[in-house]
Amino acid sequence: MTTDPRAQMVEICHLLASRTFTTATGGNVSVKMPDGTFWVTPSHLHKARVTQDDLVQMAANGTVLAGHRRPSSEMAMHLAVYAALPQAGAVLHAHPPIATGFAQAGKTIDARSSNEGLAILGPEVPLIPYARPGTDELAETVRAHLKLRNRAYLMRNHGVLTWGSDLWSAYDVLDTLELFAQSLLTATLVGGAVNLPPEECEWLETVVVPTIAY
Repeated sequence: MTTDPRAQMVEICHLLASRTFTTATGGNVSVKMPDGTFWVTPSHLHKARVTQDDLVQMAANGTVLAGHRRPSSEMAMHLAVYAALPQAGAVLHAHPPIATGFAQAGKTIDARSSNEGLAILGPEVPLIPYARPGTDELAETVRAHLKLRNRAYLMRNHGVLTWGSDLWSAYDVLDTLELFAQSLLTATLVGGAVNLPPEECEWLETVVVPTIAY
């Protein structure tokens, strides 16, 4: 991202709050800048109340460069994503209730019953093992489970993580994840989701996925 991302970050924070995609002061948003610095949401502030003045600029080594608030305690996890995936320009961590329910149950999400779900989320949304929030162990656990094909992850007993080339891409993945999880739960209640045929999954992976700019 070459321009100041703070207005978009605030807009997305407010969306996370209005759609109950996160809990109270939980969740965090970050953006990687071309100069190798990062903007991140502050710790202990409800996403509905975040303003541009609340955002914090950080160096890759964790040094605060600008901002009067304490940065998110999960920033080490964000930095792990950026280090492992140079394609990542933005990272979102949130607690959308349906997708987080799968994480609380220790279940992965099979996305092969939806062409949009499979194309955007991949055949399966992986489950990252539990590690204590805000710790280096969490950052390392997340890093060890990242794959370029997967832009959405369930964090066991915690929440979800998504990334994209920019803020809106990361948000679109989060939006798709939560709405697909809701439809999958509904399908389960009415008899179970029916996956697309293997040849259709292969077509989506080889023809459609390369056209998606995430």
